[in-house]
Amino acid sequence: MDPNTIAARLKALREARGVTKYRLAKLSGVSQTYIYRIERGEIKNPRRDTLQTLAQGLNITVAQLIGETEPVDTWHLVEQSLKAYIPVYAGIYEVGMEAIDYVVCTRSRIPPETLRGYRIEGLSLDPEIRDGDTLIVDSALTPHNGDLVLASESGLVMIGRFVEDAAGGQWLESDSGQRQWEDVLPHGVIVEYVRKLRQ
Repeated sequence: MDPNTIAARLKALREARGVTKYRLAKLSGVSQTYIYRIERGEIKNPRRDTLQTLAQGLNITVAQLIGETEPVDTWHLVEQSLKAYIPVYAGIYEVGMEAIDYVVCTRSRIPPETLRGYRIEGLSLDPEIRDGDTLIVDSALTPHNGDLVLASESGLVMIGRFVEDAAGGQWLESDSGQRQWEDVLPHGVIVEYVRKLRQ
């Protein structure tokens, strides 16, 4: 087998680190069968996101895995990575209706369906969140101390910071004050936001 192929390099790098195919599958999330097929040369050109997760599992770079000696062209990586179109809604109660826009994000793997965008009207947590910003919210995440959260209370939508003290007390701090965590309905943790500087 040509030592310069991805199959040979993956097997050599894996064995040099003392990692079995089973262990690499656990570390990377790529199935053991798929790793076996790559190493046998049955899959000659694995997807870039698959190579990325395998490289992460081996604690190496993709460049090392594919044998690139030149610095990796970052723009080329962005172009080849996965583009995700996240729906943007005018409000939290409009989910499931037609989206008003889409935010294009570049990600290394398919984003979960729990990601949604919301267009903000007015100021929230000024200067952090401004009128016209689009928040990307993951409804499956459990908030940690300091996370920004999109929530509602009695139909009022708010953005606040989740706070948990040493005694286990939890609340939401927003521009309109503090609310006990059990009194609000969380809609998700804000994972990123998009700001348009000009409309």
